[in-house]
Amino acid sequence: PFITEEIYTALPHTSESIMISSYPKYDEGLAFPKDEADFSKIMDVIKKVRVMRGDMNVPPSKKTKMYIESTYSAVFEKGADFIKRLASAEEVITGTSFDISGAVQVVTDSARVLIPMAELVDTEKERARLNKELEAVEKDIAVLKGRLENEQFTSKAPAKIIEQEREKLGKAADKKANIEQSLSNLK
Repeated sequence: PFITEEIYTALPHTSESIMISSYPKYDEGLAFPKDEADFSKIMDVIKKVRVMRGDMNVPPSKKTKMYIESTYSAVFEKGADFIKRLASAEEVITGTSFDISGAVQVVTDSARVLIPMAELVDTEKERARLNKELEAVEKDIAVLKGRLENEQFTSKAPAKIIEQEREKLGKAADKKANIEQSLSNLK
């Protein structure tokens, strides 16, 4: 309470103390729904680009050009500084249509972001890393399938353990599909 009072007395206002002032009331004039919606579009692009960069193991220090294709180009032009800073973009170029071959695409409700692949990763190193990861996942899947197909294991193990092994197998299959998708994107 003492810190709040100190801050309150430093602000320009009419009352002397926060203790004797009335509780603030909602002011419709201070609500900006259009600005909120616009910023939500910008945040969505930033989140999706960061997820994509994480999936591709691109370090945040690696700056890239981003081409944002949208009917809301003016919104993304205004938010370009936020996108540059928070999505590690070197330059943000907005427009209604871009034709860039060999680009990674990130799609949101309001935009399509294109990032040239050559700027993101060394494709040979990334392909080698993904192939190594794919081999490891395939080994895990083989082990889990072998365990679940083993009559002795399924008859003696508690149902909870068997269910956990099935979940692990499902997750490994999903991971394998994601890796294969990433490999096909690199080609």
